[in-house]
Amino acid sequence: MEKRVVITGMGTVNPLGKNVVDTWNRVLEKKSVIGKVTRFDTSNLPCQIAAEIKDFDYKQYCTEDQLKITKRMDPFCHYAIAAMKEAWESSGVKINDPYRIGVMVGTGIGGLTTQFDNSVALATKGPRRISPFYIPLSIGNIASGYLSMIYGLKGPNLSVQTACASANHAFITSSLMIKAGMADVMFAGATEATMTELAIGGFANMHALSTRNDSPETASRPFDKDRDGFVMGEGSGILCLEEYEHAKKRGANIFCELLSTGLSADSYDLVAPDPEGNGAYASMKMAVEMGGIDVGKIDYINAHGTSTPVGDVAESKAILKLLTKGEDNVCVGSTKSIHGHLLGAAAAIEGIISIMAIKNGKIPANINLFNLDPEIKLKSINMDVVEKDVKIVLSNSFGFGGHNSSVIFGKI
Repeated sequence: MEKRVVITGMGTVNPLGKNVVDTWNRVLEKKSVIGKVTRFDTSNLPCQIAAEIKDFDYKQYCTEDQLKITKRMDPFCHYAIAAMKEAWESSGVKINDPYRIGVMVGTGIGGLTTQFDNSVALATKGPRRISPFYIPLSIGNIASGYLSMIYGLKGPNLSVQTACASANHAFITSSLMIKAGMADVMFAGATEATMTELAIGGFANMHALSTRNDSPETASRPFDKDRDGFVMGEGSGILCLEEYEHAKKRGANIFCELLSTGLSADSYDLVAPDPEGNGAYASMKMAVEMGGIDVGKIDYINAHGTSTPVGDVAESKAILKLLTKGEDNVCVGSTKSIHGHLLGAAAAIEGIISIMAIKNGKIPANINLFNLDPEIKLKSINMDVVEKDVKIVLSNSFGFGGHNSSVIFGKI
């Protein structure tokens, strides 16, 4: 029989909160945490808003012995350390065989702050001022590697970099490894810290970001006809994926089951999605078929829903194509209007929100949907928190390069 994969731990730090419970409670409040950028002067940038993590101190997540190395690390590693600490503690995992526990923490961009700072140093002070730590602290896989060192985990250790699909791809790959018998436990997710002038300037110049600077709390508007782009966020989310029998044997607290996964490529454009949503549909269809899921029994679809003009329409077409049995049972929504777009870590926080929906029997509301785009034909976008027995949730995440991913979580 095929091995089953369950979720036995979760951890996060993001603009909503520095743990899972606070994050969930803020989602249910239906209030956006997007505001003016405070890290640097944005007066010369077309986009001046973001969802920042406030009052974060990485030192509280580290031992004294770890601080010597950790203090030099890029913020994307700091966020991963914080998320991993909560995931590790909530999982209750004990190390009997370190070679049976792995880590797979991805990122969309990696150590961009380190890259930016060292580029400025090179341009203004010359090559001798480039940090000797620049290379190891900026490469995307270093967060995953460092977490394995902190916890002494010697199982499979990988990182994935598929833009905004990174976290879902980490979940997918980790679950396949567990099913293949390569590990009993995998700590999987993603981390992102791109709150720099370079990132905001780059995304803004390609017209991907909202420029609703005078009303940041309403700037992210998935599915609204007046949406004008996404709003950047930051943070990390990590899940503990575990083989079901292994979890049962040790008496683990099981949050839910990872029922199935799907992935595909648009093969269309570097940054724009297939306008008909064919790749998104293929990803969801694979997840449904691989898991033997009755589409009519999906309770909640956590959409990628970035608030971009083309992306939201394409995904809505894909979802409608999937829902052959109608929309009566399902709620569709995007929480990015509340917490912003965490890029590579987007699917991580949204996966946690999806799991909490199952655990608590509540589906988050969509906010900032003032006028539904007439091109979006979905009738199942809920405007309020919906209370119901949530048994099956599908979570989508799509990345630049046409990388599509879908995961399905189920009540157990």
